[in-house]
Amino acid sequence: MDCLFIHGNYPGQFRHLAPLLAGAGHRVVFLTNRSDAQDHAQPGVEIRNYRLHRSPSENTHHYLQNSEDAVLQGQAILRELNRLFEEGFSPRFVITHGGMGLGLFIKDLLPQAIHIGYFEWYFQPATTQHLVAEFDLDMKLKTGLRNLPILQELERCDAAVVPTQWQKQQFPQPYQEKLKVIFDGIDRQFFHPQDSADNQKRHLLELRNRETNETFAVPEDAKLISYATRGMETLRGFPEFMRALPELLASDDNLYAVIAGADRRAYSHDAPSHGGSWKQLLLAELQERIPQDRVLFTGLLDYIDYRALLWRSDLHCYFTRPYVTSWSLFEAAACGARLAVNKSPATTGIAAEKSVNWVDLDNQQTLNGQLSKALKKPGRRSQLMPGFDLETTLQRWEQFINQALQSS
Repeated sequence: MDCLFIHGNYPGQFRHLAPLLAGAGHRVVFLTNRSDAQDHAQPGVEIRNYRLHRSPSENTHHYLQNSEDAVLQGQAILRELNRLFEEGFSPRFVITHGGMGLGLFIKDLLPQAIHIGYFEWYFQPATTQHLVAEFDLDMKLKTGLRNLPILQELERCDAAVVPTQWQKQQFPQPYQEKLKVIFDGIDRQFFHPQDSADNQKRHLLELRNRETNETFAVPEDAKLISYATRGMETLRGFPEFMRALPELLASDDNLYAVIAGADRRAYSHDAPSHGGSWKQLLLAELQERIPQDRVLFTGLLDYIDYRALLWRSDLHCYFTRPYVTSWSLFEAAACGARLAVNKSPATTGIAAEKSVNWVDLDNQQTLNGQLSKALKKPGRRSQLMPGFDLETTLQRWEQFINQALQSS
């Protein structure tokens, strides 16, 4: 059976499902816009690239530029699909990353194929306000129309998947019945608690920036508070974490802070100065109040070092405003990290309630005190709730795909 996956950022949420189907003897083709995808090829998965023939016009009304981009994405997919057809490729089912336009025209070209859309988000005013610097009426109207391609893809696909119940709840009620909750899956063979013989020991922690190879060390006897992120931004509580450090580091000369991640904005808005960098803005604001030799910005880490950080940390912080919950919270809970998390609908139900230090992200002084208290009390290790492990989620995907095929 021919199977087609489409995601702009290969392999995205399909990193486990695509090779699973390839390993079962199916021909699997993966369409992506990622130029270096071949450098990360997976066994049995054929990678093809699509390209947009142009960008959205500057003359398009700014409310509709996302919609125009979605149409251009959908057209690019059609052009590459035609090339695959000429080679004899005829997919029985197609799985697309929904909301960007990649699945807009699948049923027009492949009316007999089963089209499964994977959806992450529907933009609501209450959550969108955390993504922008100023959520005025103009931005509210523009954001509402950002949902146009999402709704069209959701309407046209045969079946739809969303990773969490929280994300499903963002969609309009009439569409929620169509959305099946199947999480992406955490590999518990890799993300697991440290061996019990080692988890009471403090040891020298050495971390390497995977892009520059620069190394960073946390001494053997040091305490450690950590924070990991794709981007240092307001959505993920980076300013609140940084502003907690002066008080925490001043109260304990043996405490180190490690911030793993890129100096960029993955989702939310730029800082008002310092070239848009929240890292540089906060360092300038706090430079006289933090011992910078005990605040380590490691950049992006490979998975081995990232897991070592979670194991070694005395308190790992995951903060977020209501939005898509990062894989990193699930991974940290699976590793049994000592977690400090701000409570919200996006963060509850992932780790066992009593295994987490819940904090308040909306009051800086309260947050500082909660983190200080959590660092001083005996370590409490988090526990990932059942159902998020990779084995379970792949079984759910297989059942879902088989049901879709049988009902067609």
